[in-house]
Amino acid sequence: MTKAKKIILAFAAAALLLTLALFAGCNTGGDNVKTQSPDSTGGDVPATEAVTPAPTSDPAKIFTDTLPKVAPNPDLHVTMAATDEGYDIFAPLDGKWGYRYGPSIMYYPDGSVDAWFATPGTSGEWDWFTYKHSDDGGKTWSKEIVAMRPTPDSMDHYSVCDPGVIYFNGYYYLGYTSTIVATNGGINNNVFVGRSTKPEGPYEKWNGTGWGGDPWPIVYFDESDSQWGAGEVSFVVLDDTLYIYYTWACGEGRFTKVSTAPVSDDWPAHMTYRGFAFTNAGDQDSCDVVYIEDIGKFVAFSTYNRFSANAGIALFESDDGITFTKADVIRTNIAQYCHNMGISKRADGHIQLKDDIFIGYAYSDGRQDNWGKWATRFQHISISSYEGKVTSSDPKGKGVVLKDYFWKAPDKFWPINVGVLPQIVEVHLNEGTYEIPAYWYDTNLGKHRIEDASKVTFDGYDTNVISIEGLTATLKAVGKTEVTIHYEGLSQTFKFYVRENGFVINKEQPDIVSFTPVNDNITVYMKDGGKKHKVQIRGYVVFEDETWGETYNDKTKAHPDYPAMVDAGVEKYLMTFEVADTSICTVSKSGVITPKAVGSTTVKVVMGGNENLSFTVKVTVEENRD
Repeated sequence: MTKAKKIILAFAAAALLLTLALFAGCNTGGDNVKTQSPDSTGGDVPATEAVTPAPTSDPAKIFTDTLPKVAPNPDLHVTMAATDEGYDIFAPLDGKWGYRYGPSIMYYPDGSVDAWFATPGTSGEWDWFTYKHSDDGGKTWSKEIVAMRPTPDSMDHYSVCDPGVIYFNGYYYLGYTSTIVATNGGINNNVFVGRSTKPEGPYEKWNGTGWGGDPWPIVYFDESDSQWGAGEVSFVVLDDTLYIYYTWACGEGRFTKVSTAPVSDDWPAHMTYRGFAFTNAGDQDSCDVVYIEDIGKFVAFSTYNRFSANAGIALFESDDGITFTKADVIRTNIAQYCHNMGISKRADGHIQLKDDIFIGYAYSDGRQDNWGKWATRFQHISISSYEGKVTSSDPKGKGVVLKDYFWKAPDKFWPINVGVLPQIVEVHLNEGTYEIPAYWYDTNLGKHRIEDASKVTFDGYDTNVISIEGLTATLKAVGKTEVTIHYEGLSQTFKFYVRENGFVINKEQPDIVSFTPVNDNITVYMKDGGKKHKVQIRGYVVFEDETWGETYNDKTKAHPDYPAMVDAGVEKYLMTFEVADTSICTVSKSGVITPKAVGSTTVKVVMGGNENLSFTVKVTVEENRD
């Protein structure tokens, strides 16, 4: 494997695993992440300071008919109805695997529409984002291109998934889900965000203190690593406040949480956790939230009973944007087996009832052999309100089964992205030169080798480390640099590491050179939102070959699909936990904290009985949090 790798250490005696998800550093904790990345010991590419003039919002993107703010009526409730059969904006080809799910949809005063989709990735990257544009309200659409991909050797290395977009102060902010855990289909997820002045990108990702370089979570999942985690973000702006909604799936259940931040350039550094918006139920998917100006209410839309014949669209409503209650579930004219939806909205996340609104969702015909072969349907809806007791407007509604939705392959595929393989080039200085294997990717994710050097250009790299002529890189000095490749209007950034001669690349069992806490000051609550959300103590390790990762003991039975990539019985990596005052809290073998009483104590963590590989964290237990 390349620089970015994963090691699983199985312990026969203890029946435990130590997961080392080895990518760029993590030193975070809690819902809102404000910490910085570790120092260069971990092999991070040095951040490049880019001076970018502050943009202003494009007047063509902003509606001028904003309604006066109205006080929400607690007795006023919302419902919706599908007003047409809709159409497929995407379908997989001839029975083949593929999807474009979880659309984020934005419309503008001139009738144009932008849409972003979660798309399968390739070559070790699970998901990418593609983008399409319509000039005529969604009647016709541009060819798709890739808007965002994962950053190699970083906290989002495996995927960018579940797009959520907002536009303000001249930037599109694209929120997404990712993880550094490779097993069980993606668990222990975190929330990230990037921004761009153009909807199609390129996007600068939030790095913990600013924009650009390696990404850093804006919401870090700190409960048991065996759970799905945090992700699936949705945004709304109201009164210069940004509302950030995201899924939190843990041992206590599946929830939607909300944080807020001031509308500012560095808003991720100023996020405030506001609590649980609602508890997801009915096998409910993530939500996409809008603010309805006519009635002064926030409304969250999500698929309900997803992937089933009983699937529909659920509406949850809120008067303050913080606490939501269920308003309705609509199934009539909605595709059965639907999942992962979005709703069209204005740049700030608002809608008015007069607007031409449509939803988008992925679906299939429910056949098991069509799992992962999902079409995406756009469908117009009407939204209405009524006063009185909450009442279902579609109590006996039944969705429709859509069959034979596959598309025929086009006569010719077009490029949607460009890149190199591997995404991290790692070579020794004495090799002298390196032939860059460049590829373009088509809309069916087929890759095509670029042989004609005249069609590609490279820039953005450190000329002290390498120089590039055509497709040949000349190695000049030991160092690390980012490189951007350009091809037919498309671009992608990869990493180039030139190592000193004799440096062992991807050593099988490298020694640990650093072992530090992910979070050295942990706060837990007796109950959080009425539940016992238990925080996990995690370590951060750096190895001699500059691979790195989070460490945590985990029960083998929690991850039956883990491959044993390192021989069993390597007990030197097993972590132990010693609590100074067990009347305050206890810590399980997997590092999960159970609060016992309000107060503070410390926990000493030792790796494999080696006192030189140890750290101490402070744990504070507080009263219940709403």
